Amino acid sequence: MNIYIKYDKEKVRLPVLPSEFEMSATQGNTTVVIHDFGEINLKGDRGLYSISLSSFFPSEYYCFCKCEPKAPSKYIKIFKELFEKNETVQLIITTTPINFFCTISDFAYSKNDGTGDINFTMKFTEYRECKNKTTKSKTTKARPAKKKKGGRAKYTYTWKKGDTWAKVAKKETGFSTNAAYLKKINKKYIQAAKKKYCKKHNVKTVKDSRALVGYNILIDAEL
Repeated sequence: MNIYIKYDKEKVRLPVLPSEFEMSATQGNTTVVIHDFGEINLKGDRGLYSISLSSFFPSEYYCFCKCEPKAPSKYIKIFKELFEKNETVQLIITTTPINFFCTISDFAYSKNDGTGDINFTMKFTEYRECKNKTTKSKTTKARPAKKKKGGRAKYTYTWKKGDTWAKVAKKETGFSTNAAYLKKINKKYIQAAKKKYCKKHNVKTVKDSRALVGYNILIDAEL
């Protein structure tokens, strides 16, 4: 399991998973008492989903970290800014159905004496766009991670100029050593991109880093 918070075109992966979390919501139902009948339940609309995550930002790499961590102060700067600007973010918890747009409604942090680690608690509250029921409009929904054979969740990454497999693996999974695996699951996309590039530019061979520019590749969300 991995936890990602996406905003704009950036993505943050929590280096240490919380020991537990609970997602909750309420129904806006109202009970009334009718004379000679009794109590009835008037159905309302569903309230907003919310989830609280408590963990810590490590000051060094521990064996249980999900990725190579940034400095704790960098995480605090990112999430404090998202909280203060009330930005809409996308919360993704792989291997669970949790994948939705939300805002950071509560944010608290404190320094862990002696270690340099910073403890934090963040509450994420669902964000739903208002729309007029009398007119047709599209609402923005979190795109679920794609599933391939074997049940592993995957999403796409657009290859940019200057990218390499090691660079993409480090950025998207936290470890450059995952480069060989990413290259393996993208074999057919690599072949197609190279074939098209060679035909267009009338060359016999081309490197992956050049042929893949502008193409989408698969990233395993469970790495």
